[in-house]
Amino acid sequence: KWLPVFGKDHAQAEKSKSAMSDKHIGRFPPGWLVIALLVASGVLWAVLFFVTLPHLRHLAGGAAPFDVRPSGYDYEEAHAFLAAIGAQGRAYYLNPELLLDTFFPPLYAVSRALALWWLIMPGRLRDGAIPSGWRRTLIALPVVEAILDWGENACIAAMVWTWPDLSPGLVAVSSLATQLKLVAAALTEISMVVLAAAAMLRWRKLRGA
Repeated sequence: KWLPVFGKDHAQAEKSKSAMSDKHIGRFPPGWLVIALLVASGVLWAVLFFVTLPHLRHLAGGAAPFDVRPSGYDYEEAHAFLAAIGAQGRAYYLNPELLLDTFFPPLYAVSRALALWWLIMPGRLRDGAIPSGWRRTLIALPVVEAILDWGENACIAAMVWTWPDLSPGLVAVSSLATQLKLVAAALTEISMVVLAAAAMLRWRKLRGA
């Protein structure tokens, strides 16, 4: 007779443990922290994309810097760009562009990861928690983007430091990092928009019910 009771108690214990886990998930992160980090990353992004990168584009006669080339770049294109921006432009690429871009990847990863975590907390998209596999996949996207961004920055810095002895292999690795970084960033932003829209629709539906 004790076996069914034990099974029932065990099931209740597991259910209680799951509920406590969902409650713990629901306490972090607070909305104000998510908003503050998103604003901070947005400000730094604006400085990079409206100040430093346009300046490099201007020095290169209109050619896009490595960071914003979704199709990548080959040895000839990399050589042409670094030659076009001159010594002044190469120094500018190191500082302030790459210096600022050293801080952007971790800020991007933390702000997006917490925002995604906030969106998939219990009650946002559904009553319970999103399956752990999906949660881990979503959180991994901005983390991967940050790692690739750092790798790209290291390659670009090495190309500038070793100029004019440009390594074809280094260019190839840098180009691949740029392409994969932009893919990871696109997937992250699309996920943010889709999940935010779904959460808003659910909120409006519950409010109108």
